[in-house]
Amino acid sequence: MIPFKTLPPEVQAQLRDAYAKEMETQAKTCSLDEKITRFNAWLAPQGVSFDLDDLPRRK
Repeated sequence: MIPFKTLPPEVQAQLRDAYAKEMETQAKTCSLDEKITRFNAWLAPQGVSFDLDDLPRRK
């Protein structure tokens, strides 16, 4: 599995956009853990992994 944070920024943006479109019809959640779980499950078939360490950090 390729860690999400190692992908080029434009690929990350494409994946986030595609995921957002996919999730428009799904039940919403406020849980960060659930959001990460869902995104990781969606990315897995594409050979990409995502976890808490992939989230951007405030500077």
